[in-house]
Amino acid sequence: MKAQRTRAFTLLELLVVIGLIGVMSFFLVSGLTGGGAAAALQAGQATMANLISVARTKAPAAGRKTRLLINTDAASPERYLRYIALQLARQAGSSPADWDTITTVTLPEGVYIVPSSLTQTPGLTASPTDWKRTSDATADLVSDLFAGQSLRLILEGDMSAQTWTGVAFAANGTLASVSGGTPPRGFLVIALGTRKAPGGYLSGEAPVQLVNPQAVRGLVLSAYGVPALLNDRSAF
Repeated sequence: MKAQRTRAFTLLELLVVIGLIGVMSFFLVSGLTGGGAAAALQAGQATMANLISVARTKAPAAGRKTRLLINTDAASPERYLRYIALQLARQAGSSPADWDTITTVTLPEGVYIVPSSLTQTPGLTASPTDWKRTSDATADLVSDLFAGQSLRLILEGDMSAQTWTGVAFAANGTLASVSGGTPPRGFLVIALGTRKAPGGYLSGEAPVQLVNPQAVRGLVLSAYGVPALLNDRSAF
């Protein structure tokens, strides 16, 4: 008779929890001592770096694909650009049909992941022309890591499908596509923002407005998916 499989915490998953607690504790202490928005932004950056590292490590450990999903559904203002789900495929291979959610994380209040386009959802910034890279004035300061990486799915416990973007890792730990095609490359940008008041924006518009393009942080991934921290706008 086959032994029944049980779902237990692995050492890796415990490290995820410990790491996230450490990040949020840092944010809390910094906030109480006057760190404010800068501390929140740094906590968001550290959270994303930790989650990407875990997803990259978990894939070869399990022998299955992993993915890190970021909510981009404007109809879900409480999740929009700040709710992240780390998932592990149930089947081996490059296109698994079923996924399990290992953990979900919400970034600190007022901290958002900049999507791959500033204009796809109207009203995300007051002036998109202010959001340019210092290294290339013609290029937008966006998370081009997520370009072309979009899908709709029903997360466990949800009643309906929502829109997500993200990054995935193959079973060998290298970068993989979330929604088909070439594995992504580029920056992940994290910025400050304010949530708009209910009724203060039209249907289809962004429920959040990003503020202060001078105060951004982010990550860049190597060809093998290893994250490196980018601590100000001049790094992009």
